Amino acid sequence: MKKRALGIFFTLVLLGSIVLAAPAMAVTMYVYTSNGKALNVRDYPSKDGNVISSLPYGSAVDVDEGFVGGSWAHVLLSGVEGYCMYRYLVDYKPGPKPKPTQTASPTTGSDLYSGFTECYYDASVRPSSPGGFVHMRWAPSKNQRVHRDYYNGDTLLVIAQNGVWCQVYDEQSNRSGFMMASFLRTAN
Repeated sequence: MKKRALGIFFTLVLLGSIVLAAPAMAVTMYVYTSNGKALNVRDYPSKDGNVISSLPYGSAVDVDEGFVGGSWAHVLLSGVEGYCMYRYLVDYKPGPKPKPTQTASPTTGSDLYSGFTECYYDASVRPSSPGGFVHMRWAPSKNQRVHRDYYNGDTLLVIAQNGVWCQVYDEQSNRSGFMMASFLRTAN
């Protein structure tokens, strides 16, 4: 009886090691950066990792299914393995490459609201770091007071924009303010 139990135990251990050693399935994803720039591929899942390659905007890449959803994705490209930030990968082919936005300047005075055009679309908040946030400000300037912070995936309604700033409205809290366009992505 002990030999049989021992045999079953070793069989289960062997099967478990085979399952763990099986290669993960790859999922095809696409590079989406709000500024249209290339995405760095690193040798280690950290910003401290060395850049070993880069992926142009819109390019397809195979991602290990086991890594989907974390901060970093294990990617395979032309036989090379590396890591890139998961937040810049989407599961659909993105549209045309966006035009780079201007850098926000610490503007004050009457030209603060110049160049805004009305629009109406939903946008998803995309902070520069996976666990980060984006400030909604009272006016379109980095010198203005922060009204509220929003996190990755929060959805806001964009009601006006000028290329650098977007005037946004939060339907949940009934608040309006301004956010830099580079931290927003058109929601599907």
